[in-house]
Amino acid sequence: MVSVPDLKNAKPKLWRDAADDVLRAARHCDEIGGLARDHVAPTLRQCWVGDTGEKARRTFVDHAKEYEAAALSLRALTKSYDHLAEAVEGAQRDLLGALDYAAAHDLHVDDSGRVQFAKQVATAPGDTTYADRIKEVQGIVRDALDKATKADTEAAAALRTIRGLADIKDPALVKEGLNEGSPLNTALRLMSVSNPPHRINVTASQLAAVDRAAKETGMSKNLLLAILWQEQQWYQNVTGSPNGLLGGLGRIFDWSLEETVKPDKSLGITHMKLKTARNVIRDNPNAFTVNGTYLGSLDDAQLTKYIEENPNEDIRLSAHHLKDLQKNPYGARTDKQLFVLYAADTPQVREANERYGDETANRGGAIRHRAANWDALQPHIADTQRWESFTPEQRAEAMRQLERQFPKGHSFHFDPLYGGTGLPSNGTGTGAPEPGTPSPEPGPPPTPPK
Repeated sequence: MVSVPDLKNAKPKLWRDAADDVLRAARHCDEIGGLARDHVAPTLRQCWVGDTGEKARRTFVDHAKEYEAAALSLRALTKSYDHLAEAVEGAQRDLLGALDYAAAHDLHVDDSGRVQFAKQVATAPGDTTYADRIKEVQGIVRDALDKATKADTEAAAALRTIRGLADIKDPALVKEGLNEGSPLNTALRLMSVSNPPHRINVTASQLAAVDRAAKETGMSKNLLLAILWQEQQWYQNVTGSPNGLLGGLGRIFDWSLEETVKPDKSLGITHMKLKTARNVIRDNPNAFTVNGTYLGSLDDAQLTKYIEENPNEDIRLSAHHLKDLQKNPYGARTDKQLFVLYAADTPQVREANERYGDETANRGGAIRHRAANWDALQPHIADTQRWESFTPEQRAEAMRQLERQFPKGHSFHFDPLYGGTGLPSNGTGTGAPEPGTPSPEPGPPPTPPK
């Protein structure tokens, strides 16, 4: 979330200047590509007859395509910079106007965009002048921050795509890669992440449970996936599977702690405390009556064992817990605020959520770290959900398109945030080998000596 200082101090002119520089580079690529395609190649066809001349001509044609592909990518980058600059200029203009109005009318706007009285003001009964001013300024500031945040998010997504286009030499594929609705576009975004977060290390059954729990409770799948990512037990990430040896030992260890030494230990793949689980079950008895048995009637050891052995139910418990947190809307108005409250539902955290909204910079301690995790995770969840939304055939075709752009034998990899073999993320190039690469094909037999 863009903050008031972020937007106030932004310098969109620098993006305009960068866009101009990139546009000049795009025009240069157009000129070189046009020269190779329209002048050099035809000249070679006329003046250099034979196989060697034809090979040279094709080389220049290929160079022309590469320059055309580069020009398309650079023009897309120019468009992204220009769009970001235009959106931020408009939002910044609105924000500065609102800040000037607030200063002139004894109002204070904090870094998160919250508007309050700058000093104690006496008002007559029924006089809503100041309240109306606060409401008006608050609306303008919030709208400006939302517009800037949206533009920033869209620009970041576009840059991930453009970064992935560096390996694409076919102009037609560049155009498809720039189409936001194409599987190739999503694959490029996933491939361009240099330091991806760890995967959501759960089975297909748990991912299906996320879908069911989201529909059952009305909570967003995005939020539930973020909870799974954040709250995974250490042994899940060590083993790479929630069902491995260490995973089983970890669950047994949690259970033993719950029964003996440490009764406040968090349980299951969503790290829910036993007391919280009991509260959720108490408030949702119909949802947690299984085969005629009300889960609230189980003793602590039985309920702990049930949660550890039934991760799908753990996901349902978390979804209902989030829904219960939302019943009091104060400080629980967005998915990000619920994500923070899941770790610590205290009056202080709710007050900070209400004060700062989805802004991260002004938060402190573990809450700030958790809020920053949410911010960093969102693009990866969005890209993985898009990749998941395509059919297996569409994903396979996108992989083949990428493989044709990489030299033969070169591999590439990207990391969807979750998913198994149904979400491919590895490929091996099938394109022309790099210059100087020895041919794997046997050559002609040597000519015998005379």
